[in-house]
This record gives sequence, C-alpha cells and structure tokens, in this order.
Amino acid sequence: MRANRAAMFEQDQEIAQLEKNLIEINLLVSRQMARIERLAEKRGDTTQAKAVLRGLEEVLEYFRAQQRMILDTLEQG
Repeated sequence: MRANRAAMFEQDQEIAQLEKNLIEINLLVSRQMARIERLAEKRGDTTQAKAVLRGLEEVLEYFRAQQRMILDTLEQG
C-alpha cells in the first residue's frame, strides 16, 4: 500500500513538473515569436531567431509527447 502511494506521489510530482515545463516553453515560444515580429518590422534578419523558434517548438512537442505518454499510462493503470 505504501509503495503504491509513493508511486502515485512520484507520478503527481512528475506531472506537475511536466506542466511547469510546458508553461515555461510556451512562454519562451511566445517571446520568440514576438522577437521575430519585431525583427521583421525593422527589416532585420530573422534567420537565427526562426531557427531558435523551431528548436523551442521541438522541445515543446517533446514535452507534449511526454505528457500524452504519462496520461495514457495513468488511464491504463
């Protein structure tokens, strides 16, 4: 019984950390998009900023995949 509670606690912590990561990455994506818009308005080179945005979007998709995996596991358990 205790092991089950400990496992549930660990899962809760993992989900909470994952949600925090998703919020932080979403914020970074939004900021990067705004940065790109500002550069474009000033007719600046957006190449590097767009590359950073793609990287952030990949990280975001990774965390979303982790979230789906955890939620699927919880539904099965």
